[in-house]
Amino acid sequence: MIVYLMRHAEAVEAGEAACDEWRYLTEQGRTSAERTARQISAHGRKPRLIMTSPLVRAVQTAQIAAAYACRRNRVVVSSLLLPNSDIDELITYLKSCGEAKRVMVVGHEPHLGSLAATLLACRNPLPLKKASCLALYLSPKDDTPATFLWYALPGKKVITSLKKAFPAP
Repeated sequence: MIVYLMRHAEAVEAGEAACDEWRYLTEQGRTSAERTARQISAHGRKPRLIMTSPLVRAVQTAQIAAAYACRRNRVVVSSLLLPNSDIDELITYLKSCGEAKRVMVVGHEPHLGSLAATLLACRNPLPLKKASCLALYLSPKDDTPATFLWYALPGKKVITSLKKAFPAP
């Protein structure tokens, strides 16, 4: 199955206007999320299911992705994508979604970077930039590491090399 890991787009800062849970996308964030979603749609097969963190900025990013890049516009909110949730539980759940064939998860850093590293069996987290999307092939039947497919940044050429996408520090 193909797993798309998409980080939420730029959101307003937490403060008097909005606590962290209620932070919403800026206009630039909405534009970036749309650009990435269009790249996903143009680059390959569309996700059939989108899972998102319940935080507002992630839900809004997921809705934009669903409008432009999802085959059936199906979005499911899951606490498994909250920051600091258990990555092993999330992986178990993702593998149970194998019949969907293509699943997108929308969440937060550093959680998504840790998830990517775990799936790819990398030592260090792979930090995803805001509104970016990482595509991996994950076998739902065994515990072999995932295979890197590509990494998309808003408005930039899709990167097809893991080393170019995440250069070693």
